[in-house]
Amino acid sequence: MDRLIYTSMTGANHTLNQQATVAQNLANAATTGYRAENNAFRAVPIFGDGLPTRAFVVDSTIHADFTPGALQTTGRDLDVAIKGSGWIAVQLDSGEEAYTRNGNLQVSPNGLLLTHNGLKVKGDTGTITIPPETRITIGVDGTVSSVPINPQPNTVALVG
Repeated sequence: MDRLIYTSMTGANHTLNQQATVAQNLANAATTGYRAENNAFRAVPIFGDGLPTRAFVVDSTIHADFTPGALQTTGRDLDVAIKGSGWIAVQLDSGEEAYTRNGNLQVSPNGLLLTHNGLKVKGDTGTITIPPETRITIGVDGTVSSVPINPQPNTVALVG
């Protein structure tokens, strides 16, 4: 009897984890760039004494749903959306590289291109720095360019 309780408890434990995943998805339903998590279960047979029909329940796949959400027009030049399977590379405070799909960007007073929560956006050669008195544009391919505001508006510089 004691082993039967542990066997049945595996299903209850994974169901509780699935509820937590659903709650997380609901809490972030309006978060820009959030990707929902999905759970899938599978039965694993128990070998040993007892009937061969006994099975544990385990998570077979926990994965994110990368289906693109609806695009929203914000009117900000620094709000970008990512088409397909791309990511924005950022630098964590520890110096490690991480990735996000949240395209709500900003420029710091020092000229660094940052995410909405202050992480530095990285390009091919390191963090992206925006020259002073320029307007930046982000191309469809992810190229970040700067255009001077005053003297020569036709001069475009690739910054990341």
